[in-house]
Amino acid sequence: MDSFTSKPVSDNSQKPTSNSFDYPRSAQDSPNKIWLEQTFRKHYFITSCANIELDDHISEREFGFRLFDGHVRRHLSFKNGRELFASIIKFSPSDIFCSSARYQFPSADMDQKSWIGSDLIFDIDGKDLHLECALDHNLTSCKNCKLIERGVYSNCKGCNSPLVQIVEIPCKNCIRNLKGEVNKLIEVLCDDFGIEQDHIHVFFSGNNGFHVHVISESFFKYDSMKRSALAQYFLMRGYSIENLGFRIDRTNNVTVLQNKILFNKGWRSRLLNQLKLQLKNHRIDTNFIRKINHLKETNNLDIQNMINNTFDRLSIKIDPNVTIDIHRIFRLAGTINSKSGLIKTRCKDLKSFDPLKDACMDEDSPVRINAFVDTKLVLKDTSYKIQTGVNNIPTFVAVYLISKGLGDICIEN
Repeated sequence: MDSFTSKPVSDNSQKPTSNSFDYPRSAQDSPNKIWLEQTFRKHYFITSCANIELDDHISEREFGFRLFDGHVRRHLSFKNGRELFASIIKFSPSDIFCSSARYQFPSADMDQKSWIGSDLIFDIDGKDLHLECALDHNLTSCKNCKLIERGVYSNCKGCNSPLVQIVEIPCKNCIRNLKGEVNKLIEVLCDDFGIEQDHIHVFFSGNNGFHVHVISESFFKYDSMKRSALAQYFLMRGYSIENLGFRIDRTNNVTVLQNKILFNKGWRSRLLNQLKLQLKNHRIDTNFIRKINHLKETNNLDIQNMINNTFDRLSIKIDPNVTIDIHRIFRLAGTINSKSGLIKTRCKDLKSFDPLKDACMDEDSPVRINAFVDTKLVLKDTSYKIQTGVNNIPTFVAVYLISKGLGDICIEN
């Protein structure tokens, strides 16, 4: 999860009495947690948190820390970057979040924060693309018998337990398709809503997706209902074939809605272009009808299914719940994602951006890990063939594998 909803998820997400909450070390903390916490703290200390991005309204933002003991602390506020960085070094959180909203009282309870407005944020996640390649390179990890199997399964192949977790190992095809969705989103934001590109900020989420932040006064005051309507638009939900100027009955007969003026804009324009249908003077003519009949013939008369497939192909695979929630806290740009050890990174040039190179930690001192499964990785343009058992690898590779639950750190005596 790269963000937290405004609704409490458990008793572990309680509000602390102050920013100086206690973080006692548990005797049951695993060597992995201890090592990752030390590595994260070292990363933030060495870099002086220089890569963390903050806007000019930090004192109006709510922050949240997920700690390595599993507890989540929300309703934190900081006057400036120095205060935030001091807390990061002190507590070494596994994940750091910041609200899309600005509040008059960000550390107060949710109903007392006094909402000012929220940035418009979209989340595009690899799991929502349902790519076939994911079935080959992702892994299924069983929480019951600890078996790790290549592939995606709803039940463990060893003990048949449903208590499984999918381990995402995105490939180049995954990243390429995710970038495609981001580009589609940017096109619609610019063409249909008049947003300037300078107001659209794209970030790699740190795991298997992208966040798109829209900084615009046009949307800043939108409530959840208005943001829901926006999300539906990008998902193309509620769009019907009649919007194209014709109707199809149960027997697949096409009825043209004569004399209907169709302005060739937005989704209609994209749909008509995909279907290779052109309007003359924004009206349906005989040539348009002839092309519809040709589509019926070339698609085995199933034009309805063909158009539905076109809807699906053109729609943008955003998570609507993320866009709608005006109180959600998102992973802070420039901080580490504990699911992967990669960093949420701004994409200045989306086309050339490579998350498996550009979002890696700098720490590269060699460490030894005990890998649970054979794995092939390419990080920082270097191929790593990880074999089951003990491997000597750079720290940033070890962080990636351990964060994915694919190995244990070897503690030297």
